[in-house]
Amino acid sequence: MLLSDPTLAVFCLFCAAFFAAGLVRVMINLAVLDHPGDRSSHETPTPKGGGVGVMASFFLFFPLVQDITGHSVLRTDVFLTALATLFLAAISWFDDMYQWPAFIKLAAQCIASALVIAGGTAVAWPGHISGIILSVIWLLFITNAVNFMDGLNGLISGSLIAGNFFVAAVATYYGFPDLMWSALMMAACLLGFLPFNYPKAKIFLGDIGSQSCGLLAGTSALYMTRHTPLPSGWLLGPSLLFPLIFDVTFTLLRRTLARQSLMQAHRGHLYQVLHRSGMNAALITVCECLFVVWGGVVAVYVAHQPPVSGVCIALPLLLLPQMGWLALAVIRTKKHPVGRW
Repeated sequence: MLLSDPTLAVFCLFCAAFFAAGLVRVMINLAVLDHPGDRSSHETPTPKGGGVGVMASFFLFFPLVQDITGHSVLRTDVFLTALATLFLAAISWFDDMYQWPAFIKLAAQCIASALVIAGGTAVAWPGHISGIILSVIWLLFITNAVNFMDGLNGLISGSLIAGNFFVAAVATYYGFPDLMWSALMMAACLLGFLPFNYPKAKIFLGDIGSQSCGLLAGTSALYMTRHTPLPSGWLLGPSLLFPLIFDVTFTLLRRTLARQSLMQAHRGHLYQVLHRSGMNAALITVCECLFVVWGGVVAVYVAHQPPVSGVCIALPLLLLPQMGWLALAVIRTKKHPVGRW
């Protein structure tokens, strides 16, 4: 008896998770070490490159699931996004090993973003050219935001798993059902990695994992914005990513106002400050994942609102838990001083 297509696709998801886990074990044994630095939360050298397992599994099983579910991988937007992610993953892996200068990473991110935009995945407003520029800025920002926030066990992998499951759950409601299986595939691959990184880290994603996942997260948000028929449906991507966006934006603004170098490695992100104040790392990760889910709930709540009304309603609701998170950091650092942050 032949399996139905959805059943076979789900089977592929399980295979992807186990294959990713197997490759992560290989990377642990390979032991490309991440030595503690100025922005590190760990104290002993720990293997990195878990993203090799995540991305290799994703690119192996994603085309298979796409074919099973009747979605072509030869579409221009899918093909160029895959090419962009492979390119950025390759550069990021070499950077993980050889610690290349920052301008090389930025150049690779720009090329990858350009490839994504060339595939047609860009916002169409406020105009054609301005929409392209805005889309490139968005991709660069989200790629780096995910990279910056990948500094605590399970935080990024857990947040992206939560976000991808949420996207898969509401994809049909939002009008882009073809995104459901790709979101589930990314969640499955990250689930294969998560047990090796949370609650105790045996390996880190590395830049190959964080930057590649960041590019895909930013691209998915652009795709959702471009294809949803709901008036405020475009808020789904930014709302799910809002915990990362808030932390990175707040930290950049604070360091700018304090006249601290934006290029210097630091441990001044809110999640790092809370960890330095003695807050349990596993609890911080759980809270960040819950913030992602809250962002998704807010996005669904405002989806049918006119665009301006949607923003006016969603923004305070998204800011509320983040302001509480910031207040908690201030209170804890007064009781448990962490120095300048």
